[in-house]
Amino acid sequence: MKRLLFVSLCLSATAAVAAPPVLLETPVTYAPDASVVEQVRNECHIEDMLTRHVGDVLRKLNKGGDGTVASQAGSSDARILRLQITHVMGVGGGAWSGPKATTVSADLLEGEKVVRHARINRWSVGGVWGGFKGTCSILDRTTVFIAKDLYRWVRDPSYEIREEDPPKEASAPTAQTEPQKVE
Repeated sequence: MKRLLFVSLCLSATAAVAAPPVLLETPVTYAPDASVVEQVRNECHIEDMLTRHVGDVLRKLNKGGDGTVASQAGSSDARILRLQITHVMGVGGGAWSGPKATTVSADLLEGEKVVRHARINRWSVGGVWGGFKGTCSILDRTTVFIAKDLYRWVRDPSYEIREEDPPKEASAPTAQTEPQKVE
């Protein structure tokens, strides 16, 4: 019995070590029909935020290495994570202009075949000190949350990313009242 247990542990450890690494394809791109304010796109560089945060979690998952691979480089033994930014909700003015959101489309590829797909949308109002943060730093928070989601999603095939509801600050009022006359 002990021998059987030992052999099964060795085989499972070998299978875990033998799992191919997952690398983020860079550069992260915008979908052709991506909805984003041009000024936010130019100033915040959300694609760089995603590359940094997702690359970091994949480096941790792979237990070393770079975590990224250039889109033109072939990596036959690795699985590739391809991200496209599909929507960015945010304008200048930081937290004072309302919540911010980033939406990405994620494809996990083995060779040229897409084995998994997810759409991830994460919101933020800036956290405790949100009123003192700018739009780019609040959007950076959304990319951190996306990276954490992708870490679990890549590591666990049964994990499903759930759509996140917008914060209460972003929802429309439920009852409309007539404006009061100010004298």
